[in-house]
Amino acid sequence: MKNIPDIPATSKETAPAAPQAFKNFLFCSSFADDVWHKLNGPAAYEWWYFDALSDDGRDAIVVIFLDNFIFSPRYNSVQSPKSKVQSPNIKSETERFPAIAFTYYRDGKPLYRALNEFEPNDFSAGTKMPSCKIGASEFNFEQTPYGKRYLLNINANLRGGKKLNAALEWLAVESDFVSLAPAHDLSSQHFWDLASPRSDVTGKIEVFDRANNQIDQIQFRGTGYHDHNLDSRWLPATVAEWQWGRAHFSDATAVFYRYREIGGSESMTQLFLVRHDKFSAHDAGFAANQTRRNYFGIKYSQKLEFTTEKDCLLSINQSKLIDASFFYLRFLSEMTLTLGDGKVRETIGITEHLAPRSLKWRKLDWLVNMRIGRRGRGAFLP
Repeated sequence: MKNIPDIPATSKETAPAAPQAFKNFLFCSSFADDVWHKLNGPAAYEWWYFDALSDDGRDAIVVIFLDNFIFSPRYNSVQSPKSKVQSPNIKSETERFPAIAFTYYRDGKPLYRALNEFEPNDFSAGTKMPSCKIGASEFNFEQTPYGKRYLLNINANLRGGKKLNAALEWLAVESDFVSLAPAHDLSSQHFWDLASPRSDVTGKIEVFDRANNQIDQIQFRGTGYHDHNLDSRWLPATVAEWQWGRAHFSDATAVFYRYREIGGSESMTQLFLVRHDKFSAHDAGFAANQTRRNYFGIKYSQKLEFTTEKDCLLSINQSKLIDASFFYLRFLSEMTLTLGDGKVRETIGITEHLAPRSLKWRKLDWLVNMRIGRRGRGAFLP
């Protein structure tokens, strides 16, 4: 690699020799596989993730629809083998705990946040076409004369009795590259569908006070991303480490995914590139340095570096922490991509770091619950 200085790393790995070593991980990029799979078992979870950054770089949106809310104390108390106390609201070990998460960031800080958990009968999703409805919020997939799109309508409760309505469109620009091979058994495997690496995102967000007076209106335009994850296994008993991120450059999209299960000796580290509407997946070498801890104690590396055999380098500076809890971190990251053509591409992207082990700790449930709104209410804490 020319003209790119080495990063002195505290950890460094070369690309794995054989991707089949990660037999518990399945990947595709497919609208057909973006449907609800109705996995069996009380631990099974499935979520659809949407994000976007505004054209001026100031604002960001993250929206997640979850059929089983993996961060919910109600859900995790059912799954934990060490739990002796269960919520009286739990009817059976097969009950699901759906949720909708919406966060709007401005200048790197949450401006509006809604994390609303619902009852099982408040959830429905499509098994033939991508769609999901949770309470009064929903998304639907459409094929129009001008392209394929997701329409999101969010009706969420904020703290202080405020309400948020959002009508947003994710119009796919890059999408649907790799279908999942038929007859795959999704039990005991993690499945990731990178449905749309890049979308044009437009829409409107409205906020109302307790008396239903409009107190804010935002017109949004930017570039977004959409993926879909599912597994039949309890997350904190399965995943040891999980990092991912995406960046949209003027002539390329880069997505990295780094995943290791408990008991695994290696991480699955891959870099996905889209250029000129062509998609490629690469086993990637990895280096990290400048270890930090956030105020919840999660250890992470500020600088990340991914390299491939195709003379490609993605360098990441996780410089701005915009959201955090005991089990995840979300960053606005400075990202640089070189592809061996002498051109250095720079942009801001979203990266995340998941540390699910603490989801086993029931002593944190009271604090987690204060950030979750239930039964039509907003959360106590932002």
